[in-house]
Amino acid sequence: ISTLEATKASGKRVGGVYGASTPMESKVNRLGYNGLQTLYLVYKAPEDDEIDPAVLDAARSSDVAVVFVGTDENTATEEADRLTLQLPGDQVNLIKAVASVNKNTIVVMQTLGCVEVEEFKDLENIPGILWTGYNGQAQGAAIAKILFGDVTPGGKLNATWYKTVKDLPAITDYTLRGGEGKNGRTLWYFTKPVSYEFGYGLSYTTFEYSNFRIDRTSITPADRVRVSVDVKNTGKYDGDEVVQIYVSTPDSPASAQRPIKRLKGFQRVTVPIGQTKTVSVDIDCNDLWFWDMEADKISYDAGRYVFEIGSSSKDIRGKVTATMTSTELKPEVKVVVADCGVSVLKVGQTAQTKLTAALMDDSFLDLSKAEITYSSNNASVLSVDAQGVISAKSQGVATVTASVKYNGKCVSGSYSVKVMPDLALGELKVAGKSILKAGVQEYSFIRKASSSAPVVSAKCADPGLRVVVDQAPAVPGTATVKVIDDVTSDESVYYVHFGVKAASDEFNGKKLSSAWKIVRENASAYTLDNGTLTITTGAGDIDGANNNAANIFVQSANSDWTLNTKLHCSALPGQPSQNAGLVAYQDDDNFVKYVYAAPGFRQGGNGVPTATLQLSCEADGYNKASVTFRLDDVKVVDNTIWLRLVKKGSAYTAYFSVDGKKYEQAGKVDIVLKDINAGIIACDGVLPARFAAFMRPGMGAQTKSEPIKASFDWFRIAQ
Repeated sequence: ISTLEATKASGKRVGGVYGASTPMESKVNRLGYNGLQTLYLVYKAPEDDEIDPAVLDAARSSDVAVVFVGTDENTATEEADRLTLQLPGDQVNLIKAVASVNKNTIVVMQTLGCVEVEEFKDLENIPGILWTGYNGQAQGAAIAKILFGDVTPGGKLNATWYKTVKDLPAITDYTLRGGEGKNGRTLWYFTKPVSYEFGYGLSYTTFEYSNFRIDRTSITPADRVRVSVDVKNTGKYDGDEVVQIYVSTPDSPASAQRPIKRLKGFQRVTVPIGQTKTVSVDIDCNDLWFWDMEADKISYDAGRYVFEIGSSSKDIRGKVTATMTSTELKPEVKVVVADCGVSVLKVGQTAQTKLTAALMDDSFLDLSKAEITYSSNNASVLSVDAQGVISAKSQGVATVTASVKYNGKCVSGSYSVKVMPDLALGELKVAGKSILKAGVQEYSFIRKASSSAPVVSAKCADPGLRVVVDQAPAVPGTATVKVIDDVTSDESVYYVHFGVKAASDEFNGKKLSSAWKIVRENASAYTLDNGTLTITTGAGDIDGANNNAANIFVQSANSDWTLNTKLHCSALPGQPSQNAGLVAYQDDDNFVKYVYAAPGFRQGGNGVPTATLQLSCEADGYNKASVTFRLDDVKVVDNTIWLRLVKKGSAYTAYFSVDGKKYEQAGKVDIVLKDINAGIIACDGVLPARFAAFMRPGMGAQTKSEPIKASFDWFRIAQ
């Protein structure tokens, strides 16, 4: 039911995955009504597809029918949870239809977790259900062995299977205990009937439990108890049983809202036909704790602890009891954690050891009340003083140990640090002229185009290291200088770029300047007319392994520079990842891309799709960094935007403007490229595989878009 103002022509539907909203045109004034009117919105679910008669004929004529059902990546993914526990599609009707014509129907389910099974689990013609999660490449053979009886199953459910999602609190409610008209969660607090309880699982054989015992009936948190039971295979097949030990605390105060029971131990045992085996499970009483929210530490309830022994959380075969006579823990140190915040130092650098210690009740120890000592296993590499300050002495690896002594007990924690050599250059020259600047590892020079480049020479600051210079083959080109430590295999790389003067282009001519090079040219998909270069987007991109975008316009720009362009798109970039903008390009696997792009999965706060600015870089085919700047609150008129990309050394900073006058920073990335080209790109993009499964109706722009025209008014470069 929705109430709308009758004189308005549109409303807005809010809802869907992640709260996405979609504009909805509503012509509500055809009958001449005025004022508020109530509309009844009726949704008619599509009818289920009929079961193929051939399937039922095959099932009817078979001795056994095996129905395989389940879920897949379309049911739920990371960041896209299930809103129901039902099997997707018409699978339940398929199960029931097959079972109606074959009295030996076996259901094999492979799902991402609990699903609703009440409609078919107790049908007379379904004697068995086999459930499995997502397994490896041998799962087919494993399932077949169980179905044909080569193996007796012994698995147990690791979660409660609820009858319906309606028995659970809202998906956004993360409380466990329930109350206030809502049910609790898990075997700890769920009290309603379930389809299958935690720990449930049948076998082709049967087991009898007897002789339940516990080795002590009076316990403290410092004790360890052994719970034992005899398990006899009373069936017709060898098999495995999983003996489970649950603990309840009937003497705990009701106000504490303790769990109904908690799993505290289990053991799987193989028992041949007719034989009996004793199963013993050791339980550390220290693990029987509850968390005290007010004291911020663990605590124990005095009184009886009932150890329930069974085949599942519901199928309890016997019980033994012990009484917690003391709930106090010795005030001793349990664990010490030491760290210095870094894993690598250079010779001469220092760092401060950071230390924490927890007592047996998980409360933190006041270190001022403890005796603390520090040591290094290799003081010639890394020394440590009495205050925990470490000093890097020489290259190598050393371990620092911090020992905390409290109430007569000493516990230690340690960490390791690698001391690297100083991989800095002591000298760097171009054509005999020194260019070295402290802390700078990338240099750029403008030269005339030449078949040979100036000679680069270098020396290490540390004479024990090795220098390798790879000269630039020509201008434009890049020389690389590597400082290598042959002992540790560490290295540092310096870059010297030789570039030529790049050419700005107003696109006023009838043909492109000879400075331009087109990567994967498709002449039918671009035009040069009326002072603009217009590219019609096509399939592909250069992100990840896609490397198939056409019409990337680049020219040599192997130096520091500032790029500017004015971009107009014929429509809002759409999905999967349509984009257009500037690029710094070494090759398809090494680049910086700054583009006006698709909205992504979410829409603007007013329900209207808005574009994004995306700055990303790749090194050797792997995404090194990416920044997304949402334009929700930015007024982009007619999909026209001014883009600016500034390169200074290895830093690339992106800016944008909606009027060509006032610029705002959109992001910054850091990457070292060589033999750099600069230019423009426009493509339909390819949705990364990790996001493909997320796409749902209402998550933003459509999942596939028509090509758009990206028009660049000019390309300007300042070096």
